[in-house]
Amino acid sequence: MNAHSASRTALRIATAVGALVLIAVIIWLDVATTIWQEMVILSGLAAALVSFLLTTVFVDRFLQRQLEARWAPVTHMALTAVLHRVADEERSDLERGQVVPRSLPLPAGVDRDARRRELDRIRAQVQSEREHLSDVLGTWSQFLTSTGDNSDVMRAAASLALQFDRVRDAALEAEERLDAAEDERDPMDEISARIQECNQRHRTLIDALEARIRDHIARQRPAD
Repeated sequence: MNAHSASRTALRIATAVGALVLIAVIIWLDVATTIWQEMVILSGLAAALVSFLLTTVFVDRFLQRQLEARWAPVTHMALTAVLHRVADEERSDLERGQVVPRSLPLPAGVDRDARRRELDRIRAQVQSEREHLSDVLGTWSQFLTSTGDNSDVMRAAASLALQFDRVRDAALEAEERLDAAEDERDPMDEISARIQECNQRHRTLIDALEARIRDHIARQRPAD
């Protein structure tokens, strides 16, 4: 369990404990005092608050777990399918569980014409990778967002898509800077930095998928 998942678990526990304490206080006031009989409006608000807490903190969580258990095999298939699709087909060994993320190569080229060709290649590859990611998510995103706690995976995928856009924008800006002869800065440096960040976010998506799959398997394993 990573730090983010641990913090969410701690927050859920704290919320449940807080809700139980508040409900206990309301029930104690009802049993030990006459405050709810004297303040009808407040008693109605207190009853509504208890119903809200029971529904959002306990009932909804129970129903979500039931739904996740019912669709567990499909969830595992979806997570595994997404993991395999975002992996590098050539460098990964999926049969042995060795997953290597897809990556964008760093720009090369020394003279101006070579750099322009590199910028064309980068834009084309970024567009292809973004469309590939959209196709993968388009197949399973609706299911994953409605079943189980897959928020880390979806956030990592959205972050990667955003970085693709930043690499594309950097490539467009680099073309303009190549046309400006007075600009002595190397426009490829910024592109290289953004590509490295893009590759790191691809690795983050792989890590999020693998962590979610491990957590999903652990949840479905019967307790000893």
